[in-house]
Amino acid sequence: MSYLKGKLVYLAGQIHADQGDGIAWRDSITPMLIEKFGLVVEDPCKKTANGVGEVGDDKKAIIELIKSKKFREAKERFWPIVRKDLRSVDRSDFLIVVYDPTVPTVGTIHEIIEANHQKKPILMWYDETKIEHFNPWALVLIKENCLFTKWDELFAYLEVIDSGKIDSSYWTL
Repeated sequence: MSYLKGKLVYLAGQIHADQGDGIAWRDSITPMLIEKFGLVVEDPCKKTANGVGEVGDDKKAIIELIKSKKFREAKERFWPIVRKDLRSVDRSDFLIVVYDPTVPTVGTIHEIIEANHQKKPILMWYDETKIEHFNPWALVLIKENCLFTKWDELFAYLEVIDSGKIDSSYWTL
């Protein structure tokens, strides 16, 4: 039925405290999302705001400003990124979130809360070996059938949605 074709998915997950800036998982699932489902993918690792991004040298520069206690300059440099990320959540039809409970995050949680307030579907992948660290707040924000430990399960769920067999109280795109 191609229910998902042309819909916008935002890829939320740790960037700041992630060793690899959260790039690898996004790069690995994006081709499938585009090719199989025809989704438009919004990847925060691949965008800039006022020429500044969240990863690589831009991330290092912001960290250096913070370490130098140049908080105003760091905030002014980072604020457009926050606005762009939150606007991406606003524009998205649903989110795919990678949640690592052992990595501190603020932005991802903010994005989840915004999407939850907007009644957007949120699909969360997590590493089952870290279950003892799983924060129960996430269980309040994410529907039980939208928690996944395997990418194949998440993609199978999207196949059902794409076929049009949906919970219309949750999936109203």
